[in-house]
Amino acid sequence: MMVAGLLLTAALLSGADTLPTAPRGGLVSWDLANSLTRKLEAIEKRRLEKRKKRETVLLTQGELNSYLNLAYAEKLPKGVRDVEVRLDRDRILAKGMVNIDRVKGKVGESGGWGPLSFLSGDVPVEITGKVVAKDGFGQVVWETVYLSSMRLPTSVLEQLVLSATKTAANPEGVDISAPFRLPYSVNRLRLEPGRALLDF
Repeated sequence: MMVAGLLLTAALLSGADTLPTAPRGGLVSWDLANSLTRKLEAIEKRRLEKRKKRETVLLTQGELNSYLNLAYAEKLPKGVRDVEVRLDRDRILAKGMVNIDRVKGKVGESGGWGPLSFLSGDVPVEITGKVVAKDGFGQVVWETVYLSSMRLPTSVLEQLVLSATKTAANPEGVDISAPFRLPYSVNRLRLEPGRALLDF
């Protein structure tokens, strides 16, 4: 991700077909989550068949938030929940709740006077960034990071994600500021208010 790797973060699994509201007020439903799942499956099929025909696939903000909070929830980092992603022209805004006690030790902040030392439990996080994605590659230039009401340097966000995404299969973790290859052989990603357009 750009959308499929960086943010995809949340919790909220339910047996209900529809949840009345999303974490911060947007609509979330299994219909929208399943719609995005079908689109991703079609995109993967297109990639495997090595189709050359130019095509644009539209993903809506509602589909993305429903997918993150329902279908993808169990795969998200532990301690992250209630994620809401908003798409604007060439920009992304993500909000959510993060259990700060789960990540403090990972960034060497279990003691001392670092920016996380005054916080504990679940705290709201809000990040914004400018997205540049063309010629098969993308990059996010992170602009603001708020933890609770405290503005932090973007380097703190980078370190938090890097630490939280280290696994045996990926011991280096995810560098959310590094350029990355767009998934599914996407050539260009365009963000507009409420939607993302994937050009093949």
